[in-house]
Amino acid sequence: MGSTYYILRFIHIITAILMAWPFYALVSVNQRARLGPPLGDRADIFIENIIKNRTIPCFVFQGTALVSGILLMFERGMGLSDLFTNPALGLKFFLLLLIGSLLTYVHTSLQPKIDGLFAEAGSPIPQDIAAKIGALRARRKGVASICMFVVLTIAMLGAQVLITFPLWLNALLVAAILAFTWRAYNSTTPYGWV
Repeated sequence: MGSTYYILRFIHIITAILMAWPFYALVSVNQRARLGPPLGDRADIFIENIIKNRTIPCFVFQGTALVSGILLMFERGMGLSDLFTNPALGLKFFLLLLIGSLLTYVHTSLQPKIDGLFAEAGSPIPQDIAAKIGALRARRKGVASICMFVVLTIAMLGAQVLITFPLWLNALLVAAILAFTWRAYNSTTPYGWV
């Protein structure tokens, strides 16, 4: 392997680490929920601005993961046909497209609706609009948890591009990823993995 391969691999791994944003988004919204009302206060606006301004960087990270992953394939002597013959590569590619689709949905549909309701509401926010904002935020939180599950699954598959894990180990790892995602969805994960 030449130095190009190692540089691409480093970029690909760093990009995967930077795609961990859904976990931190879940921690943030769970922490915000613990503060309670009022909706639209400074803490709420602060968290909302962080979340809505992360979509473009997420698209960049996803694009970088796609390009560096394809270049890594070429560096290893593989072609695009390997996306169909190598199950780990094919599933990673499909899951990356899924994350991109989910992020597009949040960016073009959910977030504009949330922003529109905040703009319409003024201050204080009427109860009926607060309920609509809450429902949209819950949907966005659900999408973030799906993205987190997918990103962690992609990382697991990345370890299997050259050597496939036994089926029982894959099942165990997916169950662990699912359990951790559920925990992150429901809590602030004060003790990390525990």
